[in-house]
Amino acid sequence: MTNYIEQLRKYDGFEGTTGYGRSEEVDEIKDLLYDAKSTEVHEEYEDGGRWSNYKTAVHKVEENGKVAYFEICREVPATEIQEGGEFSYNFNEVVPEEVTVIKYVGGTSE
Repeated sequence: MTNYIEQLRKYDGFEGTTGYGRSEEVDEIKDLLYDAKSTEVHEEYEDGGRWSNYKTAVHKVEENGKVAYFEICREVPATEIQEGGEFSYNFNEVVPEEVTVIKYVGGTSE
């Protein structure tokens, strides 16, 4: 029986550049997340620039009473001409932590 959490932890800290093709490590990470029936619990986009943006997704993996969270950040194309290209990847194990944030919104101060 495959221990998906331990297999994914082997890739903790992975950083890679793939060009238009994907590296074996990226394929293995994606396959493990799929096979583990992970749940995507968070997703956000960050504007990068003229040519690329960054997508971050956090996946929750539950197995044998254990829970682990893994974040995969990938550079995605910003233009149609680069469609299908995913250029760089980062993969890390993360933990959820509640954070309080102060935001400044439109209004009048007293």
